[in-house]
Amino acid sequence: MKRLILTLTFVATLSLLLTGCHVSSRMAMYGSGGRTSYNVSAQNTTNQELLLNLVRLRYSDTPYFLELNGITTQFNFTGKLLPSIKIPGFNESNPAALGAEFAWSNQPTIQYSPLEGKDFAIQLMHPLDLRVIQGLVFTGWDVDRIFRLLIQNMADIPNACSASGPVPMFPPSYKQFFEVLTLMRHFQMKGQLQIGVRYMHGGKHEHTEEEACKEPPNTIQISFPANGEKANRLAEILEGTKRDKGRYVLNMRQAFNAQAEIGIMTRSLLSAMYYLSLGVQVPTRDLTSGTVAVTMRPDGSPFDWSEVVGDLMTVHWDYHYPQAAYLAVPYRGYWFYIDDSDVNSKRTFVLLQQIFNLQSKQQMKDSPILTIPLLTGR
Repeated sequence: MKRLILTLTFVATLSLLLTGCHVSSRMAMYGSGGRTSYNVSAQNTTNQELLLNLVRLRYSDTPYFLELNGITTQFNFTGKLLPSIKIPGFNESNPAALGAEFAWSNQPTIQYSPLEGKDFAIQLMHPLDLRVIQGLVFTGWDVDRIFRLLIQNMADIPNACSASGPVPMFPPSYKQFFEVLTLMRHFQMKGQLQIGVRYMHGGKHEHTEEEACKEPPNTIQISFPANGEKANRLAEILEGTKRDKGRYVLNMRQAFNAQAEIGIMTRSLLSAMYYLSLGVQVPTRDLTSGTVAVTMRPDGSPFDWSEVVGDLMTVHWDYHYPQAAYLAVPYRGYWFYIDDSDVNSKRTFVLLQQIFNLQSKQQMKDSPILTIPLLTGR
């Protein structure tokens, strides 16, 4: 009788486990197919796509983006009994066995849509809004990193303007711009640099508050203390700076003013990507074979772009997958990667990703969606 009770209890317990046929919420949320796993995978592939497009631009290839529109997943659990395990209480003269199989599967469906067409091309090539510059400064980004990446010209001082497109033939002009940023960073670190944006009419009359709210800002204002050698030097370089109540103030119109003088010109998202792509190191055989364009000095020697962008971003290459990589992508038989110990490159890459998220909005008309069902089992 005891054997019968034990057997019935064992069978009932096992049957209850098998007939549940569901995956616990803990397994679904925290397991290998849970929310965090998809979050990490989506972040990694988004970063890899952006890095891949920087490498493509260095090789004069066409950038291409796929947007992740959505992820849906379904968990399935199955179980069945099999005669394989001996039931307690039975012996060789009275044999009985019972077995079971457990299995669960996770079936995600991932939806992609290509970012392409006229609207997206305009977003890529349109100069960045001055409010993006101001917002990044307000959130604590270092002003020299922002301006080097996003400003092409300021107060008629060029910031490697030719680097805003395909690899130029001749070295750019940039050293005076870098001097300006070094001084601006000095005042920012002391909490004395102020940067704002405003709308100003082209004429002499002042704009009203209502007009300022209707129009996007077209002027950036830079202010810093009017005392000390560094302040005087910065005011000297930035022509048009005025002294007002113990501070130097400079208002720069976006693009050209009425006298055809350059105020401040922002880069587009695509131009910023072209600029950073020059930090991609290229294998020697691709340089010598003409696979990639090379910028030449007047004396005929190649120009080293690390002088311009090397401390902003450096992308290394290797024949094999790099073990100490923050991010790596395969391209043309090589692995291109950002070293995990290169904090400057990682910060600049995060900044570029934020700008991309701000600038590349979903197109007005949705593109065809590519749906990929996947099946993984555990």
